[in-house]
Amino acid sequence: MALRINGTRLKEARLFNHLTMSSLADQVGVSKQAISKYEHNKIEISSNVFQKLVQVLNFPLYFFTDVEKVPYQDDGTFYRSRLTTAQSEKQPSKTYKKAAAYLRDYFENYIDFPTLDTNIELDGSPENAANELRELWQLDDRPINDIVDLMERHGLIIVNVDFNSNKIDARSGYVEIGEKQYYIVLVNAENTNFFRDQFTLAHELGHYAMHAKLYHPQEDLLGQDYRNIENEANKFASAFLMPKDSFTADLTRDGFINLDTFIDLKSKWNVSIAAMVHRAHDLELIDDREYVKLQKQISYRGWRTKEIMDDEKIMSEPKALNQAFELLEEHQVVHPKDLNDKLREVYGIVFPNEILSQILGIDLDKFRSSIVHLKVAKSD
Repeated sequence: MALRINGTRLKEARLFNHLTMSSLADQVGVSKQAISKYEHNKIEISSNVFQKLVQVLNFPLYFFTDVEKVPYQDDGTFYRSRLTTAQSEKQPSKTYKKAAAYLRDYFENYIDFPTLDTNIELDGSPENAANELRELWQLDDRPINDIVDLMERHGLIIVNVDFNSNKIDARSGYVEIGEKQYYIVLVNAENTNFFRDQFTLAHELGHYAMHAKLYHPQEDLLGQDYRNIENEANKFASAFLMPKDSFTADLTRDGFINLDTFIDLKSKWNVSIAAMVHRAHDLELIDDREYVKLQKQISYRGWRTKEIMDDEKIMSEPKALNQAFELLEEHQVVHPKDLNDKLREVYGIVFPNEILSQILGIDLDKFRSSIVHLKVAKSD
């Protein structure tokens, strides 16, 4: 028996698994040309080959046979460390973004989440944009203690994901479901450094506040243009986490600045020593000679990968989707085992349980149906 599948989703599942057409073809026993024709909906597929595809790609069967009931659009993704990362390592983010957006959209039928400002487009320098966002969010000039909580309280969707790669710290971008827009921030779950992760999330916040409404990152930005907006996002993060006046007052209170000054302030400002040194140099609180000296001291102590005090604080986990799901489960609206059924019914989409588990921050075992053990009846 032959059937026609959703070729676009076959390609998505293949790229999610970091497989080329040739490698997938070898594993299911067909030609590379056949895989191409399946993905472009040019030929039907036999049930035997289809079964092998489902097993190799480890996606639910209905993922390949259904079509979206509600229009979905990915408006591009900003990748931190984008220029030094292979394209194959970036592909899974599209699927994670899609799953996170569908889950959020479904939960919104029952739960009121913080409203995302989808019209935000801050002009001017990163310094001014950071100050303006602090004013919009009614923040004073004190340190940010928990940027995960702060961003979730303003409607951004934060998700910890295991990308099986340490080359990308985070990625973010808009998606659209029907007439709704969501801004998804995917954070590498392998990164467990609170002080660096604060900066990473502030960097993605900069893209949301300054760039996401102006550019499609994959279509409008190449080479130096992309480097420029990455630099702007870094400057935004620095200014947002370390406001000029209050940070300067702390740094200059003793009348001199040395490495111990930054060590003493690390726990207060919740950023790395390296980030504070860069900020001090940008604010001209230290000159080029002092900056180079501090950089050498950081390198000499081996702090490029792990600084002193890095283990003193733990990054908080995203809570919004997890708490929403637990609330709906408590009220028997949905259960892990039937979550995909709900998504299929409303949107015409299902996802691997591993993806749903990561996005919701719940144990994968909760998605597994109980096994009924049968016994052979004894004959009389």
